[in-house]
Amino acid sequence: AHSRVMGFSIWNLFKAGLLGTNAVLILNKPRFLRPLGMDGSTQETGLKGQAVGFLMAVEYVKVPVLALNLLTIVFELILGGT
Repeated sequence: AHSRVMGFSIWNLFKAGLLGTNAVLILNKPRFLRPLGMDGSTQETGLKGQAVGFLMAVEYVKVPVLALNLLTIVFELILGGT
């Protein structure tokens, strides 16, 4: 039986980072932040403020992430996936 194990490589680290970025991008920010008391309308300080700022800043990388998603899909199709 052939076992497929995800190796520790730059390519796999890139794919894991891209997957995490996609997860943050599809997150419904107002619905996620409201129960935590961090709706983004007020200026938070400290770690809470940094988290809200990060979630809002990720919006600026939507187009590059879309391009990287397409490139990754093409590479995986050509190389057969790893």
